[in-house]
Amino acid sequence: MRLSHLLVVLLLSLPSAAQIGRQEVHTDTGKVVLHFFDSGEVSTLEWTDRDDRWGRSKAFKRDGTVIFDVPTRRIAGHAYARYTYHPNGAVHKVEFSSGADAGIQWYRSTTTFDPEGNRTGFSETGHDDHGPMPRPGITIERQPPGTPQQETLARVPMVSNEVFVVNPTNSAVRVVATPKYHSSTLPGGTFTMAPDDTLRIGSYGMGVTLPPWQDHVQLDIHEVVRGNRRNAVARIRTVEQQVAPGHRRLYVVITGWTKEPKQRRR
Repeated sequence: MRLSHLLVVLLLSLPSAAQIGRQEVHTDTGKVVLHFFDSGEVSTLEWTDRDDRWGRSKAFKRDGTVIFDVPTRRIAGHAYARYTYHPNGAVHKVEFSSGADAGIQWYRSTTTFDPEGNRTGFSETGHDDHGPMPRPGITIERQPPGTPQQETLARVPMVSNEVFVVNPTNSAVRVVATPKYHSSTLPGGTFTMAPDDTLRIGSYGMGVTLPPWQDHVQLDIHEVVRGNRRNAVARIRTVEQQVAPGHRRLYVVITGWTKEPKQRRR
């Protein structure tokens, strides 16, 4: 799902021969939408994979310095960045939005820049499992306007780690979630998922640490096939999204199936 460094280098080398304005490029990894400065350098790059589900969105100064960089998606809710531009092609404003397709969690931010790519403003709002954000108890140290966007978490009493299972396949799925520790926010259970469904398993917190979901819950995911007791086991990958300071989501995405070996008759 990542945009490779090689692809970035190749795309950033295009402006000298590229048309000023918007340009769409199709590669073997997906679609790339480029916007340029009036002098030809890339100002924004938006990549989406071949399935039009996962992506990456970046904004640059004229010298190639990254001033904005977020993962995007059109599955398990949404995450996207919308750009407006100065007359010279530089980014003027970025509006970022993300949210799950179920639940109360959402996040939005607005970042503004001058024609040279220096940040001039930033605002954010959202809602996590514990209430509106920002709120008392969460402090963020921000760099002064005019520097690339980089926020440092200064003090977060508890990091919320949400776990989701995403089923982009055409099969029904049975998920058995077995918590490794007793928690009211991660109760576990047995669930059935329809094709293209997203299931929220629960959340866990370990102070300011970011442990993997495997340390807290075991997920047994099988394809549901009528009349077949030897259902296929899911192949998975984990996609991480930092929604806001102190709040991240872990999406366990089904990527395919592995047939369980047949038992030999005695």
